[in-house]
Amino acid sequence: METKGEEWLRFIDTLSHELKTPLTSIIAAAGLLAEELEATNDESYQKLIQTIIQNSNTLETRLAEILDIVKTGSGKLRLELEPVDMKSLVLGTCMQISPLLRNKQQTLNTDLPESIPIIHGDGQRLEQVLLNLMNNATKFTPEGGNITVRVRKQDTGLVIAVHDDGIGIAKEEQESIFKPYSRLSSDTRRHPGLGLGLALAKQVVELHGGRIWVDSEPGEGSTFSFFIPRQAAKQPT
Repeated sequence: METKGEEWLRFIDTLSHELKTPLTSIIAAAGLLAEELEATNDESYQKLIQTIIQNSNTLETRLAEILDIVKTGSGKLRLELEPVDMKSLVLGTCMQISPLLRNKQQTLNTDLPESIPIIHGDGQRLEQVLLNLMNNATKFTPEGGNITVRVRKQDTGLVIAVHDDGIGIAKEEQESIFKPYSRLSSDTRRHPGLGLGLALAKQVVELHGGRIWVDSEPGEGSTFSFFIPRQAAKQPT
């Protein structure tokens, strides 16, 4: 017999998939329409279709976040462990974020050692963590600002840091931002969202046996860092 927690997880999982199916079709159709509209050179139509695609992708991300946060709360989120080339992962994530940087005329710098050891972890989940941190960096950094991704080797693993010269975070808010549904006071109006990204990042990093933290001062930017061991923590059976 299912517990209430298991029933809730099954309901959210079913709801997520029911919504994702038509949403995937909308995104695909919008993409095809965008290709057709390129030939018209009508910027107004192109902006409309790009808005549809952007907001559909955002909704798809929100659905995934809700499902993941429910899974972490019920202990159902599991890692798919494999050898991960972290150098390729970092550079690939930088490529993904480049359109957002161009839109805000921001500069992305990378500070990587010549060689980065292979780690044993969940590559897709770690990419999710880094992408979340870089998305936040672009969001809270003004136009023309700078973002830097650094990787440092330690004896037992890697420290990956994302630094920005954005608005910064007050000390009293730094502990709460890794909790589900937590939002910065300066974030609630200008940047819509559920406040789940950092909570999920924390869960993923801790499932690997690592930790995540922030160093920041208001008006002086922020540095979000996470440590990942070379060998992920053993998953519970």
